[in-house]
Amino acid sequence: MNWAFLVLGLWVGLVELHTGTFYLAAVAAVALLTFVLGFFVPDEALLLIFLALCVASLVIVWILRRRLFRKKGLSDLDAGREVTITAIVPGHNRVVVAYRGTRWDAVIDDDTRPEIGGIAQIVRKTGNVLHLASQTSRNHRSAQEVP
Repeated sequence: MNWAFLVLGLWVGLVELHTGTFYLAAVAAVALLTFVLGFFVPDEALLLIFLALCVASLVIVWILRRRLFRKKGLSDLDAGREVTITAIVPGHNRVVVAYRGTRWDAVIDDDTRPEIGGIAQIVRKTGNVLHLASQTSRNHRSAQEVP
C-alpha cells in the first residue's frame, strides 16, 4: 500500500505540471509525504492520514491563495492609458470608450462632464468596466500637487 502513494504522488505531480493548479500540487505533496510516513506508520492508518492531510493542505492552499492575491493584487497594465470617449450613456457618468481597437463600457469616477471625442485616463478596471478620470481633472490635480 505504501508504494501506491508513491505512484499516486508522481502521477498527480505530472498532471499538475500540465494543468498548473496549486491544489493538485498539494495533493501530490501529501501523497509523497504519506509514502514517507508509510515506513513508520502501519498500513491501516495510511489512508486516514492521507485523507486528513489532503483536507488540511487543501484548506491551507485555499486560504493562502485568497490572502496573497487579495493583498498584493495583480498590477493593472491598463492603468494610466488614455481612451477616447465615443458615446455617453445617460445617468451615473457612464460612457462608452474606444480602447485597444474595441468598445468598452466605462465609468467616469470624478465629477467632470464627459464629452464625445474627449480623452480620459484609465484609473482602474473592475471586471469589464473601466474606471476613468478625465484629462482635465487629472491635470488639475497634478497642478494642485506641485508646490
